[in-house]
Amino acid sequence: MGNAASWFPVGKNDSPGWRLDIVSLLAVIGESSMEEHSQTLTSSWTCILPRIIPAPQALLKPSRPARMPQFPATVVGVYNGTKVETLNYFPHIIHPLDDLAPYSMLVYNIKHKNQKDDEAVKPAVVSPGTKSQGPDADMESGFIINGQESDDVHLEKWTDRSKRTSSFVERVKGTTEVPKDRATPSEPKTKTKPHVPAATFSPLNIISVLSCAMTIGLVIWAVFEQDGTAILALCTISLVSSIVGLASWWQPALMTRTSKSQVPRADIVIRTREGSFIVIKTSELVARELYTGTDECDYFIKNRNIYRALVGLGTFLLMISVVLLGNCNWTMQAAIGSAYVILNGLYWLTSLFEKKYFWNLHSYEYDDKNKEPKYAHAHTETYGDPSYTRTLWYAIHETKETGWVNRAGAAPLTDGWVKWLAEAQDNVNGPLDAWDAVARKDALVGISDPEEMHVSKATATDTAKIVENAAPSVPIDAVSRR
Repeated sequence: MGNAASWFPVGKNDSPGWRLDIVSLLAVIGESSMEEHSQTLTSSWTCILPRIIPAPQALLKPSRPARMPQFPATVVGVYNGTKVETLNYFPHIIHPLDDLAPYSMLVYNIKHKNQKDDEAVKPAVVSPGTKSQGPDADMESGFIINGQESDDVHLEKWTDRSKRTSSFVERVKGTTEVPKDRATPSEPKTKTKPHVPAATFSPLNIISVLSCAMTIGLVIWAVFEQDGTAILALCTISLVSSIVGLASWWQPALMTRTSKSQVPRADIVIRTREGSFIVIKTSELVARELYTGTDECDYFIKNRNIYRALVGLGTFLLMISVVLLGNCNWTMQAAIGSAYVILNGLYWLTSLFEKKYFWNLHSYEYDDKNKEPKYAHAHTETYGDPSYTRTLWYAIHETKETGWVNRAGAAPLTDGWVKWLAEAQDNVNGPLDAWDAVARKDALVGISDPEEMHVSKATATDTAKIVENAAPSVPIDAVSRR
């Protein structure tokens, strides 16, 4: 193997031949791709694997994001009056807003996968003292209501497995006592928030494992080349990725319900700035997790000072590794440079994949009704041109309510629109095409006299009559979502 001193350069190299000192620059190129993948990349345990990654400085941030990215849209509850001005990250994966045509309308049914299919189609199960028979007849309270599984039943199934196991043991022993978990719904034992894990075989995880194997191969190659500088450079820059990955390692934490109080049904309407609508039919638990709650980042290194210390150490090691990479021999510089070119290309190709391939959303089951004829061409069948009014009518007809329209800012508060909404409410139970929404809008809203284009003083009263059965708008903030 030769003298160990021969593994490192001595003196200055003024050779006029080809040099590949630019390999140290290749190590920090590709920041845009890494910036795009940084949050998803650090959500899996593979982020702590020692490996070379392009532009590791993209992960060296002075602070960490507290939430997942959000998207501009108005999210309102059809029955409960909630309103959120942004759409969370994971619903955007299920129904990407970017894929919606202007003035289109989609309908989705979303539930937890462990909700049994036979329960989903059962009629409302009424237990004495658990459901009122008045205006609150649509409230959920631990039973199958309106064809959906109540939140508390689902949460109990999810968190009390050990309790049900002990109850089974008692029955085997012949006890005649009714298990407590069968008598009344119990409080959840844990406040652990549900999370959506990274997909096991996501493209980023595959690249992380591949780059780790590639790094090991380069180190072995450097040993055969007797290039100690390359060995130190590879080990140092691999250590940077492990340190920064550990500091940034996280998992998404979703909000859930911990109360057994009665709540209205949780159907959601999403209005985009392009005039499109998405109607979500779901339970309160799913709505809280995906739409009205916050998708927070739960970091494994929770102390911010420890995080900053690790980032500082990673920055120092990165500077050392860049100097070492520039002093490797020609063969190792060519090999390491080629590895960085390949990895940059792979990360760029990964950005072409849809986000659904990076996250495990298998705990949710969703289907849509968008292939039905009445929804397939919602944005084109009005006089051959897209129509916002027709799309709005489709959403109203699907929800059977108009109270959410003004909360979502989907219609002006003028006299004509108030009358149009009143007529729409009267026709929600009839056939979809029996009422010409566009023609009635033209008749009621089309005003020729400019002096009549004002907001009536009676508008607020008329609007209140229309939405008297709907809850008031309740903006959701970070505190109340818990």
